[in-house]
Amino acid sequence: MAENNNKKYCVLGNNIAYTLSPELHGAIFEFLGEDGEYGVADVPPESLSQTVSRLLKEYSGFNVTKPYKESVAKILGVDKPVNTVKSDGAATSTDSEGFLSDYTEKFGAPYGRILLLGAGGAAKSIADALRGERKVDEICVYNRTFSSAKKMEGGKVKAVISAAGKFDAVVNATSLGLGGEQSAPEELCFKGVRYAYDIVYSPPVTPFMLKAEAAGAKAANGLGMLVYQAIAAHEFWRNNKFDAQTKKELAEFVKNRLTEIKQ
Repeated sequence: MAENNNKKYCVLGNNIAYTLSPELHGAIFEFLGEDGEYGVADVPPESLSQTVSRLLKEYSGFNVTKPYKESVAKILGVDKPVNTVKSDGAATSTDSEGFLSDYTEKFGAPYGRILLLGAGGAAKSIADALRGERKVDEICVYNRTFSSAKKMEGGKVKAVISAAGKFDAVVNATSLGLGGEQSAPEELCFKGVRYAYDIVYSPPVTPFMLKAEAAGAKAANGLGMLVYQAIAAHEFWRNNKFDAQTKKELAEFVKNRLTEIKQ
């Protein structure tokens, strides 16, 4: 079993050539003055179980991205989607914390009626985050497969058969915008929407964001969520929280490094 002082990590996913995770975690190691290794495990579904076993033996920990957040949770016997795993098999999702940290930084605390697009692992973590927000009245989940959205119902969360309606904010938790495709349902006109958040960060301005901004909404991509969930992952791996000032400085450092890399 890998020891934490090895500081050898990676991200596990499929068709993730676009990922910025190595650069992101490299920047975290740089800020902390540590030597760390961070790679990419881009594997097909038939190799997933074998790869998880190998990573648990050879790595200090690893992250999980699309489309494996729920599959890895099942392999590890966890009942919710995961994106961060320790070498001992302990797992969690830092997506909720990453989303809330960035959303609040960009728009203020979420409130009112929110439309959530998608029903995958990231969407479930975001729904969990929004459930706990006092000023959020209702979270409407729209997914192309209605039955998947239906499974998320509970408390403030309800499935809807259409993305049409009046909402204070819309969150896109699908990966459709990764290829530059239209990632907003046709019936979603954004009328009255104040805030639009896309968890996609590449391209930096997505079709979802453009459609929202054209209707007068303030829009943001998911780069900040990526940064904050990565910081939270390091806290989980280390069993130690960064203090608020260190976390703020670390987030700014990483964002600046990623901006430099992308230019």
